[in-house]
Amino acid sequence: MNQPLRILMLLHMPWERNLGGSRVQLELAEDFRKLGHDVEKFDYYDAFPKHTSSRLRELFCPSFSVKAKAFVQANAHRFDIIDAHQGNLPFSKQELGFKGLLVARSVGLYAFYDEFAKQQNARKPPEKIKTRLGNLLRSWQHRREYPLYSRSLQTSDLINVPNHDELAYIRDIIGLGNKCVVFPFGLSQQRQKAFTEAIQPVEVRLANKQVVFIGTWGPRKGSRDWGEIVMRVKKQVPEVRFLFLGTSFSVQKVLEDLNLLACDWIEIIPSYDSDELPRLLSGATIGAFPSYIEGFPFAVLEKLACGIPTVAYDVPGPREMLRHLDSSFMVPVGDIELFSKQLVNLLRLETRSYSQLSQRCVEVALNYSWNKIAKHTLDFYLSTLTNKTKLKC
Repeated sequence: MNQPLRILMLLHMPWERNLGGSRVQLELAEDFRKLGHDVEKFDYYDAFPKHTSSRLRELFCPSFSVKAKAFVQANAHRFDIIDAHQGNLPFSKQELGFKGLLVARSVGLYAFYDEFAKQQNARKPPEKIKTRLGNLLRSWQHRREYPLYSRSLQTSDLINVPNHDELAYIRDIIGLGNKCVVFPFGLSQQRQKAFTEAIQPVEVRLANKQVVFIGTWGPRKGSRDWGEIVMRVKKQVPEVRFLFLGTSFSVQKVLEDLNLLACDWIEIIPSYDSDELPRLLSGATIGAFPSYIEGFPFAVLEKLACGIPTVAYDVPGPREMLRHLDSSFMVPVGDIELFSKQLVNLLRLETRSYSQLSQRCVEVALNYSWNKIAKHTLDFYLSTLTNKTKLKC
């Protein structure tokens, strides 16, 4: 195809680089444009331009998918490809009046996250009335929206997932493996360079004895495990320090969950701009990521890009990257004792061993380049679109 492709990125969240979910399509769009194609977006604020922050408003306003459907119906003729988050377009192409390639994108398969939520609900203690009401409202919203996710996979031409565990689920459980493809997430060349240039000398990093975590503070990211992890590592390495980045919760809340008072060896930064991350990671020794479920976490990829060996629970997403390093970096889910032990082992590495490992981390991260991923993605999209056009003829 000599003509530029006309691509619509569609997502139920703000078009914002600091949000992991929307960052995927935003940065892909930038590389699609560099390849000469036209890209537009329809995001949450396009659907609800007068939205004010209110949980009740969010629950009872029209579904994003309804707004997205109306936009696509009015503009279908302007696009060759629609790349939409799972659940955003649970309609047939006939209903949408769209003749191009319809892609359902996962940045973390909803079925996996739903299963984790069910497990957490089963473990919860009795709730206060206010909490119970909030959970009832969320449950009502879940029942309203859950069918949208599975139908959007059924009605799409192609399902784009970020890891092979999701591919296996869609193939073996849902039975749609014939139209599912894996494309991981990546970093731009400029961002890769920023992380590489931020790496401090090995001697400095080892002397710092700093463990870094990146992520929103909550049970899915291991907040209930962190208190014990901190104490176990502190007992074995008294000079250890911890850095918690992007928690989205206050310093006081995180310290309460850790069962600690403010101290000089715990630093908590609730929010930061994405461009600040290389500097914030520059002196960190190792990374820790006890998350229970992920799609393809930038939190792991960017630590590796900064040469930071990282230990994570062995779950979809992190294992996609860490399997290229060392199986010992992937710990069985919830095994706090082994997780802590692996952190201690890394903190005690000799200079040469740490230097070699750090370099391997950078090399693994270099495999995940948006430039290459964007090209491979478009080649696959175009091939699928061409084949479907031929079949219709």
